[in-house]
Amino acid sequence: MMTLAYLLSEKRKADRLSLREAAQLIGISHGYLDKLEKGVDSRTGTKNNPTPETLQMIATAYHWDYQYLLKVCGYINEEKEEALSPNLKGLLDTCRTMSDNDVYFVKKFADFIVHENQRKYDLTKNKSK
Repeated sequence: MMTLAYLLSEKRKADRLSLREAAQLIGISHGYLDKLEKGVDSRTGTKNNPTPETLQMIATAYHWDYQYLLKVCGYINEEKEEALSPNLKGLLDTCRTMSDNDVYFVKKFADFIVHENQRKYDLTKNKSK
């Protein structure tokens, strides 16, 4: 699974934001965002784990799935997802960091694939009659 530090750093770089700009967007200090992007407190060596409230602010600012961020930070257990195939887990991980609009289009594409598969099945079934 991805780490929050990696997700934050990659998102900020992809959006070409400075630490200060990203922190302002989220609503936290740039110093705190820097600590979160590093993942570990350099003084103590302990993992930087933001509060659920801070995760909600990050999810809102970046249009990410709040539940996913809670899982990444260990607030929610992933037992139910363990039953999913690796490909489906990967797709979920990817979609959780996308905007709602992008997820909408991924779902539309998946619906198209299901529809096309059903259409091909129906054509094959009709030919065999």
